[in-house]
Amino acid sequence: MVMPLANLKAIYELLFKDGVIVVKKDRRPQSMHPDLNGVNNLKVIRAVGSLKTKGYVRETFAWKHAYYYLTNEGIGYLRDYLHLPPEIMPRTLHRIFRPGFSARVQSVKGPRSSISELKAQGRTQEGVTDRHVYRHKRKKCECVPGSLSEALHMDSIQRRSQKPPRMRCCFH
Repeated sequence: MVMPLANLKAIYELLFKDGVIVVKKDRRPQSMHPDLNGVNNLKVIRAVGSLKTKGYVRETFAWKHAYYYLTNEGIGYLRDYLHLPPEIMPRTLHRIFRPGFSARVQSVKGPRSSISELKAQGRTQEGVTDRHVYRHKRKKCECVPGSLSEALHMDSIQRRSQKPPRMRCCFH
């Protein structure tokens, strides 16, 4: 496919900058790529398809979108093609430092310790985890006098002599 070099260079720059490019599998000429101005999806699909056949990117497909990830050989090829120094790396290889998320150990003797609160209330940690077991069981309906459980336990003689109970149960 004949493609202007400016479009090819823009595609390669975006791929190298992010380390991954997402392309919607829409080959219509009017569907444009959202990250590249003036470049339609078909040109992006063909450009990264060429890199895929050479082994410079690997493809993952999900929900009408193709995700193309740069391989180590692809990083070297695009660095040579775009004339970039070795210090510049794709974003996928950058480390993100988050100082707020450090491993903290909760002390047993602190005022906010959940273990000391459990001991003060006379409960154990096993009792707290057992609470979650019964939460999804159905509750017996006590608000309607003619509930299903009462109807099943009535004697057959009583059923004939009385009006049949209402067979409904409310769910709270």
